[in-house]
Amino acid sequence: MTNQALPSLADIERVRSRVAPHVHRTPLLHVRSLGEPLGAELWLKAETFQRTGSYKPRGIVNRLLALSPEVRQRGVITVSAGNAAQAVAYAAARIGCPAIAVMPENASLAKVEATKAYGAQIVLHGTSPEAFARAKHLAAEHGYTFIAPSDHPDVITGHAAIGLEILEDLPDVDLILVPVGAGGLGAGIATAIAASGASARVVGVEPEGANSMALSLEAGRPTDLPGPPATIADGLAYPFGGQHTFPIFRDHVERVLSVPDASIQQAMWLIMTRAKLYAEPSGAAGLAGLLTQAEALRPFRKIVCVISGGNIDPASLAQLAQP
Repeated sequence: MTNQALPSLADIERVRSRVAPHVHRTPLLHVRSLGEPLGAELWLKAETFQRTGSYKPRGIVNRLLALSPEVRQRGVITVSAGNAAQAVAYAAARIGCPAIAVMPENASLAKVEATKAYGAQIVLHGTSPEAFARAKHLAAEHGYTFIAPSDHPDVITGHAAIGLEILEDLPDVDLILVPVGAGGLGAGIATAIAASGASARVVGVEPEGANSMALSLEAGRPTDLPGPPATIADGLAYPFGGQHTFPIFRDHVERVLSVPDASIQQAMWLIMTRAKLYAEPSGAAGLAGLLTQAEALRPFRKIVCVISGGNIDPASLAQLAQP
């Protein structure tokens, strides 16, 4: 488990400036029709408008920019159900290096095709844990640099810009709800809140069938899931506790909520009908946490839910986003 010092506000700002030419500054949308029934003022941080359709390029671009030209030339490899794969493919194309994405065999066809379109070589292999092992093997065999989808300090610091953007747009935010897989997004936002000295609280939300962060916090150390992830939120189906993200969650995140897939489906429907945004299941998890824990979170008045991605094919959307 890694317990390195958090980056300073100046560190985060330097990374933000370096990554800025490659990413969008996404909007913070006030959605009264969603917040009022829950007794809160609710905003959505719409990372659905980020390049590649999710927040992932912020951290992945920073990670690749930190590599030497020689390392980039040898190529990079990642493992992902889709959003990180697209981000690595996009970042590699922007920066100029070969990219390989190992994806589980049940990965969304739309995400596979999008990753391929950004220029990455695709390897489909097994379940999420098996794909992870395959990526590590290929990295060792060919000399590729393994790019962790979330659990790396450079990735975490790249994502911290989201926290700064929220504070700039809503300085008196009380609570930020963040989807959790490996925890890079939540760790980045929590890092930004801590570095800025803001009073906002960060709460993570993960699926009940992929609750590795909740299990890790309960055990006091990074902990693997007892079996394969089981959730409709493929982007949050991370089977391992994060070595770098865990201590940040332990020290700087208020709590982690585990929600059923049914609540994620309900949140998708509400985001689509009330906010007119398409959120994939992973992206809707933050709002699902608010729906299931509205009473417990009632003391917080100004709430931001991070909508982390919107990469979902029409067929899956029609099947999942129903009341």
